[in-house]
Amino acid sequence: MQNSREVNTEVENSHYFSASPLKLVIMSLCTFGLYELYWSYKNWVYLKVKKELTIMPFWRAFFAPLWLYSLLKHLQDEVNDQNIPTALHAGTFAVLYFISVALWRLPDPYWLLSYLSFIFLLPANTAILRLSEKSETIIKINNECHGWNWLAVILGGALFILAVIETFSSS
Repeated sequence: MQNSREVNTEVENSHYFSASPLKLVIMSLCTFGLYELYWSYKNWVYLKVKKELTIMPFWRAFFAPLWLYSLLKHLQDEVNDQNIPTALHAGTFAVLYFISVALWRLPDPYWLLSYLSFIFLLPANTAILRLSEKSETIIKINNECHGWNWLAVILGGALFILAVIETFSSS
């Protein structure tokens, strides 16, 4: 277990959490959106330490559709401060993410649209990657799959494919 000083050093020497766009897409689909919560959690942990916020990152990630605007606003402000060109518009993408997550309530097969919610995190992820490029510290981009990632891809991917097949075969 890491002590708080080790965690603070780790965060001070890093940037926001990012994944390669392909990994974000695949992991979001194969984990039925749980990877999006993980992505949000890791970024809230970073912001909590870096900006000394009195927040609970777990709950901010758990209620990600409600808190995404705040997360994206912090990111957008930092990107703007560094004059990095980006397509990130915190309010627009937060609202679109909220709506896309709520689409799971639609009837067959339209509920499948809710799985595309990751699309509205891609501009933020790209902004994080651009921040990383401008950073003075070397930042390792999370683009490799390891144990839990492969398990999620294999099992979650199979379940996702079965869900899609069942949705269209029952029509």
